[in-house]
Amino acid sequence: MTVIVMDNAPENIRGELTRWFLELKPGVFVGKVNVRIRELLWERICVDGPADGAVMAYSAPNEQGFELCLTGIPKRKVVDFEGIQLIAVSDSK
Repeated sequence: MTVIVMDNAPENIRGELTRWFLELKPGVFVGKVNVRIRELLWERICVDGPADGAVMAYSAPNEQGFELCLTGIPKRKVVDFEGIQLIAVSDSK
């Protein structure tokens, strides 16, 4: 299972993602794709995607059961803490 959430997703990226995922709400995509498709779509999001940020969570064989990826300039970042992925929120004003 893969979930992608994008802030202010451009129409061309939304159109590409709706070929592979269901768009539950604007900018929220969920579906099941293979690793190759997931990586190609994420690369496209990173290159052509929003400056506001995007996050992807996908199933992985680890203790949490998923991995996280972030791109853009989100206020949050993924921090590895002894093998567990946590979210750190920046305090920039």
